[in-house]
Amino acid sequence: MSNKELAKNIVDLLGGKNNIKYAVHCITRLRFNLNDPSKANIKQIENLDGVMGVQVQNGQYQVIIGSHVASVFAEVKPLLNNEMNQNVNENSGKFSPSMIIEVIAGIFSPIIPALVGAGMLKGVLALLVGFKFISGTGGTYQVFDMISDTAFYFLPFLLAISASRKFKVNEYLGICVAGSLMYPTIINAVGVKGVKPIIFMNMAVPIFKYADSVFPIILGILLLSITYHLFDRIIPNIFKLVLVPMISLAITIPLTLLFLAPIGAWCGIGLANSIVWVFTKLGPFAGFLLGFFMPLIVLCGMHQSTSPIQLQNISTLGYDYLLPISFCHNMAESGAAFGVGLKSKNKALKSIAFSTSFSAFLGISEPALFTINVRKKRPLICTMIGNGIGGFLTTLLGVKCFAFVMPGITSLPVYANPNGNISNILMMIICIASTFVMSAILVLVLGFKDDPASDVNNDEEIILSPVKGRLIPLSDVKDNVFSSGKCGKGIAIVPEGGSIVAPCDATVVAVMEHGIGLKTNSGKEILIHVGINTIELKGKYFTPKVKQGEKVRCGQELLRFESKEIAEAGYDLTTMVLCTNATVKSEKKSGNIAKLEQAFIIQ
Repeated sequence: MSNKELAKNIVDLLGGKNNIKYAVHCITRLRFNLNDPSKANIKQIENLDGVMGVQVQNGQYQVIIGSHVASVFAEVKPLLNNEMNQNVNENSGKFSPSMIIEVIAGIFSPIIPALVGAGMLKGVLALLVGFKFISGTGGTYQVFDMISDTAFYFLPFLLAISASRKFKVNEYLGICVAGSLMYPTIINAVGVKGVKPIIFMNMAVPIFKYADSVFPIILGILLLSITYHLFDRIIPNIFKLVLVPMISLAITIPLTLLFLAPIGAWCGIGLANSIVWVFTKLGPFAGFLLGFFMPLIVLCGMHQSTSPIQLQNISTLGYDYLLPISFCHNMAESGAAFGVGLKSKNKALKSIAFSTSFSAFLGISEPALFTINVRKKRPLICTMIGNGIGGFLTTLLGVKCFAFVMPGITSLPVYANPNGNISNILMMIICIASTFVMSAILVLVLGFKDDPASDVNNDEEIILSPVKGRLIPLSDVKDNVFSSGKCGKGIAIVPEGGSIVAPCDATVVAVMEHGIGLKTNSGKEILIHVGINTIELKGKYFTPKVKQGEKVRCGQELLRFESKEIAEAGYDLTTMVLCTNATVKSEKKSGNIAKLEQAFIIQ
């Protein structure tokens, strides 16, 4: 299924665009707030190709997509109401915990690429200095240091844009508020003794370092939004263009400089100091608790709420304690899935487990979490214990992260101390290795309920399902040619989705508008036929993605079809997967079947 088709199906199954009052995405999830939750069909969404699962957290519908979520959201966005699509719904008058998480995700998700890019560059630069590849005082270092600091130093500007979009106010006015916090008069007065205070209406403007700060600008933009919308309703249309922006800035910036920004600065400092206090008092036990519950926090979609804390810690302290534990969490998910792959006797499960383990190793933990560890239950417990141990070790060894970055093996450079000392990164390697190995060993020791083993001889081949759906007996297919077995034996699937993938490594021997013929490497012939009498459509609603003679790998897309349009045209979409020249055994005959789940064995 293409991203465009997936986006359309998700929006439709959530009740249509008029039922979606707000939408945003984080690293792996689409997040929706709905006007009428009863219109959402969660089960059908979960069965869509490309959807790993659905979570409902405090009224917010979270559709787990994976690492390509941004591409799917790009297709979702045009389907929504423009005025809704950009911001939170101002008519939602009830305060709830989900509102805080929603606001945080909406503000921080758009700026993550800039922060991650700058953070990675900062880490690489520290390694280059540590290994003495470049001088820490030369011009090359200074230029790259400037580049890596830009996103953090001017963080208020980045936050101003995303917060303005979130709070439904003009972005350029938001940048003006950020500019007031970063104005040279304010910046140059920070830390200078005896500097003459700025007096505004007999009140001294407090001086704080707002560069790389988080909370001051968010509070300022919130006030700007309230002020702007208030005067936008009061002032006549003929004067709005001039008076509303002028009055909004004239009120917002002084109040922000006098009250909101200092409050935000103190809150940030207090929050950072509180975390230091907790880790100082509880020591490694604090790391264990956070690590142990981290998989559940991610499972509930609440991990985005830690982003401002991590950024504030880096701004205030110069490092963060939480990101190392998040890093260990990815390694725990990866290790547990790897353990499942080692222990499972089912080849299909092995393949999925190793694949999702590698994904978590690189930094995207949701595939391993939802498709392996949660589904098999015990691996989730192993993940929690393994990450608890990882959190314990990071705290015990005092591991710090010196820049904001998404956790994963590629983020390792940011654990190099900017002063050139590489001991911190070595300790981080010890922590993630211990977490991975411990999680994998726990899975091997505690075990899990394995999928039925595939007893396959050397002359036999496993054929996987090319599409997700519901199995029906082949004899129940409403076409005698297929139900009688004249075209071969196999399975029949009522598909959920519009994409057919290769069920094994093979060569394409036939391409029809509504079906594909394959020949396996051992000469077995596989026929995939989409629908009953769909030949009558003469290719309409079908798009082949391969050519005759092409060699394909298992899982490669072969054919796309528009399932909704075909069904509305009155055609049965039951899809047959048959072997025409070999014996079929161990075929799955009923229940649901996932894409690339074992379908049958041929010999």
